[in-house]
Amino acid sequence: HHSSIGCPFTCSFCSVTKNYAGRWLAETPERTIETVHHLHKRYEVNGIEFHDSNFFTSEKRVAAFAKGVRDLGLGWWGEGTIDTIMRYDDSTWELMRDAGCRMIFMGAENASATTLKFMSKGPLTPETTLAMAEKSARYNIIPEFSFVLGNPPDPEKDIDENIDFIYKIKSINPASEIVLYLYTPTPGGAMYDQAVAGGFSYPDTLDGWIAPEWASFSRRRNPHTPWLKEQHLRKLNNFETVLNARYPTVSDLKIRTWHKRVLQTFGGWRYKRHIYDNPVELRAMFKLISYTRPEQAGL
Repeated sequence: HHSSIGCPFTCSFCSVTKNYAGRWLAETPERTIETVHHLHKRYEVNGIEFHDSNFFTSEKRVAAFAKGVRDLGLGWWGEGTIDTIMRYDDSTWELMRDAGCRMIFMGAENASATTLKFMSKGPLTPETTLAMAEKSARYNIIPEFSFVLGNPPDPEKDIDENIDFIYKIKSINPASEIVLYLYTPTPGGAMYDQAVAGGFSYPDTLDGWIAPEWASFSRRRNPHTPWLKEQHLRKLNNFETVLNARYPTVSDLKIRTWHKRVLQTFGGWRYKRHIYDNPVELRAMFKLISYTRPEQAGL
């Protein structure tokens, strides 16, 4: 369900910024509450995934919504920004927990304070992300942290620093979900200008856009930026495979308990020893059980 459109923030890498230019328009909490009650009563809905670009923009709106649905026994999920939600009062966190908020998708984006500034992430710092990992654990709400990696001028260093940072997050809150993306240029802003200066360009025909080599672009799996090399993609993909084995996502509801135990057993030794190269046994297991990565799964 969409209860709002747009986002009031202007992160330089985000396509939402280009579409809405910092504008955010939301339903009243009363309207959203009425809609959810209707879905619950008529269709016996027991879970809601909010597709808003930023459901948690307004604490007052979120608190009112939580009060209005907390007796329904629903589970729900939404997207927000770390620094915004960290400013919420503890009473709002309690309301969200009691109303069934299961998971919040948040852009941690990067382990480097310098890169975060380059991304126009406002007051967000790596320390705030670590604080969010700790606070969400106290309220039993899963933080789903997304990262944008492979940034210039040194993409390999960027990837390595963020892998170390993810280990810190997991040590604080093992339930944290991690979603890894590669920086994918969108028009406008300093990051896009740097990509163009480095030789990046979009296809200029429809045939170009549907070519196989651009199929992964929209999924942010291979952005075709000139500084990103094959070894960088391989390192990140290998780490992601090991991470998902050691910590299987809770979003993939078809995974059975024994699946998780097998994945954790085989992925655990690699994760503990930082051995990511060529995890063929893990990829075989993922294929066997049709594993769904966190960013592909729903609530």
